[in-house]
Amino acid sequence: MKTLIKSLTLVLVALFVLASNSNAQDKKIKKDAEVTYTVDIDCPSCVKKLEAKLPHEIGVKDLKIDLATKTVWFKYQIDKTNKENLAKALEKLGYPAKEVETKK
Repeated sequence: MKTLIKSLTLVLVALFVLASNSNAQDKKIKKDAEVTYTVDIDCPSCVKKLEAKLPHEIGVKDLKIDLATKTVWFKYQIDKTNKENLAKALEKLGYPAKEVETKK
């Protein structure tokens, strides 16, 4: 009888720990978003300037700058920043940005 009670208690504790762990993991999931802007960049030094500054903006996870198409693509955490903040960061560096509408 004591063995049965110990076994049931152990199973309940294990279930509780697993349930708590899965809830903690759900809370840690961060949603990412992407946005592309057209920016008036015309030389490699403009690209280098943006590559040096933009990764340090809060929430930026990745970025790609394309000189040929004059675009800047961001992957960012929506709980840390938003499109408007990223556009402001570009403007602060001297590059007014216009969002490229994505086709769905």
